[in-house]
Amino acid sequence: MKRVFALLMALMALTMMLTLTACGGDEPEEAPAPEQTETVEPGTEEGTEVTEPAAGADLAGLMAQMIADAGIADYIEVPAENLSNVYGIDVAQVVNAAAFNAMTGGAFPEEVVMIQAVDEAAAADMAAKLEGRLTSIADQAASYDPASLELAENCDVITSGVYVGLFFSNHYDAMAAAFQSAVG
Repeated sequence: MKRVFALLMALMALTMMLTLTACGGDEPEEAPAPEQTETVEPGTEEGTEVTEPAAGADLAGLMAQMIADAGIADYIEVPAENLSNVYGIDVAQVVNAAAFNAMTGGAFPEEVVMIQAVDEAAAADMAAKLEGRLTSIADQAASYDPASLELAENCDVITSGVYVGLFFSNHYDAMAAAFQSAVG
């Protein structure tokens, strides 16, 4: 039974990894970093661009701090462009995002998703999709993984203005508090 469980875990991790990398192209597209916007300053020649930092929380820095604080060593970052494949989120509505999945010994990987949406309506839509993800985990875990079921039932999606966070993690309390502190 333990071998079957270990094999299933390995297959699930492999499937997740392949899912996250399946949509990659041969040539990466160059895009501005999510924490920067391009503007044209008055009085400059038309087409001259000045790069300014966008206002908002440093989600990538917050993610790195969460990973370090939780002592997570085995994780896979989920790039913003893959949020559509994994969570059904329209990436055109994403200003900034940081997400990762971590294998910590349970049947389901821990999932942490933090997003800054373009507006509150987009944030509400993203929150509904992330709630659906928690419900899906709970439904799947109900038949064979009581620990993941309990975790899914005790975790909430957090919304604060244009920010949305999902913390399906044994470190939910600390991560949720850090997220709420960072986004106000």
